[in-house]
Amino acid sequence: MRSRTVEGSWLRRSPGPLPLAWLLVCVLSCGTRSDTPRLEKVSPESGPFGAPERLTLSGAFAPDLSVDLGSTKEPPSLENRFEVRIGPERAYGVQFVSRDSLEATAPATLPPGQHDITVTDAQGRSATLPGAFTVIDRDVQRLVFVTSIRWAHPEQWTEAIRLELRDDDGLPTPTSTPRTLSIASDSKTGLVALLGQEQTAEAELVVTLAPGESGVDLMYKDTTPGYHTLKSNSGQLDSITQTVAVGRFGPPTAVRFTRVPLSPLVAGQPVPLGVEVLDSSGGPASLPAKGLQLDLRTTSPGGGLAVDTSDAYHPTLSLTMQEAGTLSLLYKDTRSAAEVLLSVRAINQDTLTELEPHAVGIEVKPGPVRRLEVQRSGSGPLQVGIAEHFVIQALDEWGNRTHDTEEVLLKSDPFDPGFSLSSVVLEEGKAAFDAEFTRVQTVKVVATYRSVAGVTGASQEFSILGGRPTRLEVSPVQGPQRAGEPFELTIKALDRFGNPSETSMSVTLSAAGVPEGALSPTTTGIFTGSIQLPVTLTTAVEETHLELVEGTPEEPGELRTSTGGFAVRPGATRRFVVEDTPGAQKAGVPFRVRIRAVDAHGNTTRDVYTLKLGAENIDGSRVTPSTFSGFQGQADVDLTVTQSHPGTRVTVVSGDLQGQQAGTFDIHPGALVRFDVQAPDCIVERDRWKLTLRALDTWGNVVTSYTGTARLTVTPFGNISPITTQAFSAGTTTEPNVIISELAGKTPHDCLLVTATDVTDNSKSGSACISLQASCPAPVK
Repeated sequence: MRSRTVEGSWLRRSPGPLPLAWLLVCVLSCGTRSDTPRLEKVSPESGPFGAPERLTLSGAFAPDLSVDLGSTKEPPSLENRFEVRIGPERAYGVQFVSRDSLEATAPATLPPGQHDITVTDAQGRSATLPGAFTVIDRDVQRLVFVTSIRWAHPEQWTEAIRLELRDDDGLPTPTSTPRTLSIASDSKTGLVALLGQEQTAEAELVVTLAPGESGVDLMYKDTTPGYHTLKSNSGQLDSITQTVAVGRFGPPTAVRFTRVPLSPLVAGQPVPLGVEVLDSSGGPASLPAKGLQLDLRTTSPGGGLAVDTSDAYHPTLSLTMQEAGTLSLLYKDTRSAAEVLLSVRAINQDTLTELEPHAVGIEVKPGPVRRLEVQRSGSGPLQVGIAEHFVIQALDEWGNRTHDTEEVLLKSDPFDPGFSLSSVVLEEGKAAFDAEFTRVQTVKVVATYRSVAGVTGASQEFSILGGRPTRLEVSPVQGPQRAGEPFELTIKALDRFGNPSETSMSVTLSAAGVPEGALSPTTTGIFTGSIQLPVTLTTAVEETHLELVEGTPEEPGELRTSTGGFAVRPGATRRFVVEDTPGAQKAGVPFRVRIRAVDAHGNTTRDVYTLKLGAENIDGSRVTPSTFSGFQGQADVDLTVTQSHPGTRVTVVSGDLQGQQAGTFDIHPGALVRFDVQAPDCIVERDRWKLTLRALDTWGNVVTSYTGTARLTVTPFGNISPITTQAFSAGTTTEPNVIISELAGKTPHDCLLVTATDVTDNSKSGSACISLQASCPAPVK
């Protein structure tokens, strides 16, 4: 005996004394043997059906102690004696991890649903956690052929063909309940067998998948060459197909249409077609390395070919065939015809030779009636009491005329009490009739199928004309209007019943008290019945009204009307108008300027502004006043400019708005007030230096009109030469060689005051202070 579990009777049967350490281990471990297992948590709490899941069980678990009775050296070991059951089945791979956790694997065969988990120890004591683990059943969404087209020679088995159940994500999905699959071929000589069970081959194979299985492998064999189709279905899942090619697989020689419909095609309904590539034996051909270039086309202007239901339909289709010698197509035609030709051509991409082409004819018949078409024979307007000819046709969804023979109900919309016809009978889907109208209105003829609900149709709307116009009517003008902004005017020419007349005419417009050219337009132009006319007045007036007269001013008609009175207010201010200043002005002397705020059409506006006043090329501080508050409409402003300037103009600004005088005017300087004396800062004895004098007015402007002379003096000592300047020219004069004598012994002196005085008016003078030094710094260049 290699080992035994430590139990109460084991000590009595022990052949000899035990080592002390073993006894201590036994005492420590055996002391917990009375503990019942406790299961608190399972992780993860769920898993998919059909796949094993490794679980971690948390709680309290007392292990067994295993010892070797014949050994005095080996220590005892922990022996796993726990059993874990999940629902009806036993978990495998149970492993003791610690006193707090176990690990176990849930079998893949657990059925879907919630399952209790029970842990049982070696003494048979157990703990159960209800509903601790959930097996999730993934829904089977579809059945698929995993493998592509299979090839085989006659009477030989193909390679394995795989069928699988798939979920929404396209993953293999085991079935949770037994599921029956049916597999059969469209060939009467085809046989199907499970992989490895060829001896049980059948024309139709029925296979039952057990719970946990997700698919099956098959093989196919046939004695008849050709492209055969395997079809499989299972319960409520969509049927699926797989192509199998059986033949000699010689080089391709021809291309053929297959599955051509024998009965007429219904317009708008797609039908499946097939294209097969054949060798010389008439069976499937081998495909060249570079494939075959296929060109398919239809002669119908309403027909189209597509490879898949999600593709657009095209009258011509070009594609390359490389992997399979058969191709499934869809054909749809929306134009009915006795025969539509479909053709297919193929070119061997390796040899660039053309295969034998093929063409088939298909009849396309109209679909069921979906609507009625009502066509009016005439195109011009109608008059009350005059019959009009109509044609009615029964059409399918695509506009093809059907062959129905049914009664069609007729009415006018809107209602006309004198509409002369109530119904007609179709012959071969068509009928003609005449109808009269008695009410002036825009109307259409509505046709309704008596026997089929929802089938209806209507003609285009057309007008029933009234009589000659007997009066004009104009919509009222809501005032006040704003100058330059159009307002809508509705003008109607009405017959004696108040219906809009269909007689063409024009109306002339005029506005009382408004100057010529301020009203636009002045004529409506030719109109019939009524016209919506945008009218614009550009002159502001307190009150006016519009006169409307039929015809022209030269040839007025008898019909006339007018609007009520209304006012026209100025539009928004666009600019300021500043009237020109006539003649030259004198610096410092006020002059009057008239300013107006006008809209885009020159009307004086009524908005209130604060104006900023200025003059072109004049410093703002030299213009007073510089602002004008509370300006509204028009004002006269007395401006004073203290800076002389040739050719300036007054400017006005307020926010984004501005204005200025159109013409310029000169500002002349004022009278002579003083001289500006320009002399060097420093001189030495016997220096000759330049002296420049300028004649200035009160505001520092050069008095260009001054042509007098000035007397020169120097204080507190010295004599200056010359004593009198040359005559001024344009308000200035320069003496290039001025000298001050009798300066010996006077150096240095901070200020020799040189004074210039008008020879005729001693009150007009100016002076400059010159420093007398032994030497002067060099002038700065």
